[in-house]
Amino acid sequence: MTNESFIPNPPPRPNHYLDEQFWENCRNHVLAFQCCTSCETWRHIPRFMCAKCGSPDWEWRQSSGKGIIYSWTVVHKPMTPHFESIFPYAALVVEMEEGVRITAGLQDLDLDKIEMDLPVEVVFETLENGAVLPFFVPRKD
Repeated sequence: MTNESFIPNPPPRPNHYLDEQFWENCRNHVLAFQCCTSCETWRHIPRFMCAKCGSPDWEWRQSSGKGIIYSWTVVHKPMTPHFESIFPYAALVVEMEEGVRITAGLQDLDLDKIEMDLPVEVVFETLENGAVLPFFVPRKD
């Protein structure tokens, strides 16, 4: 089963400017994460200081968009009526090349073909209201 029509509702509603910056990058079809400019440690979810060195100095950096499936779960029961038409679906934890992990949906792969360390890359899906979500598809390289 592929999840080509996986469009959850409601869309993300960030309530903090760091989250807003992440989602603004997604709206521009750019997957970007914070990186500490003192020790070069990448991080996600966005926060004010580095967990490794404690520095408050950071910048947004564009990700390669490539990673591997670190973990996943297949959802068989919808949590809300909005999801009834698209289950079952997979929720992934992807370990990016930069070392951070992100949760996202899966597209273009049958659920029984998911496996640990499967190479994936990011794609972006636009919701009806204009919000944009990152998803992952199997890499072709």
